Amino acid sequence: MKKNHITLTIGAILVIIFSFMLLTFQVRHTEVAIRETITGGASNIEEGFKFRFPWPINEIHKFDKRIQNSEWVFATTNTKEGKPILVKVFATWCISDDALEFFQTFDGDLAKANSKLEDVVRSAQTAVIADYTFEQIVNTDPDLLKLEEIEDKMREKARKGIINSGIEIKMVGIKRLGLTAKVTEAVFGRMKAERQARIEKEKAEGERDAKMVMAEADLKANEILAQAEAQAKVLRGEAEAASAKYYKEFEKNPELANFLFNLNALEGSLKENATLILDPNTPPFNLLTQPDKESKE
Repeated sequence: MKKNHITLTIGAILVIIFSFMLLTFQVRHTEVAIRETITGGASNIEEGFKFRFPWPINEIHKFDKRIQNSEWVFATTNTKEGKPILVKVFATWCISDDALEFFQTFDGDLAKANSKLEDVVRSAQTAVIADYTFEQIVNTDPDLLKLEEIEDKMREKARKGIINSGIEIKMVGIKRLGLTAKVTEAVFGRMKAERQARIEKEKAEGERDAKMVMAEADLKANEILAQAEAQAKVLRGEAEAASAKYYKEFEKNPELANFLFNLNALEGSLKENATLILDPNTPPFNLLTQPDKESKE
C-alpha cells in the first residue's frame, strides 16, 4: 500500500507539472509574441508570465525583438554621371512591438523578412546614389564626401518602403565600396593628377616664399650697406679733416715732422725683442747713430 501511495503521489506531481507547462508560458523582455486561436484569430501578448489553453486551442509564436544585422553582397549602382560603382550595404533592424503585423506579413519567417528587407534597401541604394556624383562617394578629401548624408537618405527611404510590416529599421550603411577595373584606372589617374597639382602648388608657394625672403634679405643688406657707406664717408671725412689739420702743423716745421715719422716707425719696429742688422744710415735707424756723431763733432 505504501508503494502505491508513493507512486500515485509522484504521478500526481508529474501531472501537475505537465499541466502547468501546457497551460502557462512566459514572454521575456527580449521577445515579442502573439497568441493564435483555433478559430483563426490572433493577438499580441505583452511580456511576462501568462496562461493559455493547450494546443490546438491556442498556439503561441515568439520572436526575438533584439536588434539584428543583415548585410548583402556587392551590387553595381550607377552614380549621377553614370559611373558604375560596387556597393556593399548593411542594415540593422528589429521586429517592432506589433508582432502580429510581422507574423501576418512574413508568416513569422525571418528569412522572408530578410529577403524583403534586402529588396527595400537595394531599391533605396539605387535611388539615392543616383543623385550623387562619383567624387561625392569616392574621394580622399573628406570635405567632398557625402557618405553620411547618403546613408541617412537610404535609411529614410528604406523605412518608407517597409512600413506596416512589423519591421523597424535602425540603420542603413555602406560597409564597403568597390570599383570596376576601368573605373579604378580612371580613379588612380585622377588621384595622380590631383597629387601632381598639389605638388606644383606647394612648389610654387615655396618658390614664392623663397623669393620674398631673398628680396627682404637683399633689401636689408642694401640698407645695412648704405648705412655702412654713409658712416664710412663720415669717418673718412673726419679723418681727412684731422689729417689736414695735422698736415698744416707739419708744414710749419717739415724737419720736425720727418723726425716724428721716423721716430714712430722706429718705435713700431722695436715693440718686441728683435735683432736687426741694417745699414745705420737707413731711416729711421739713422736716428740711433746721429746723436753720437753730433757728440763727436
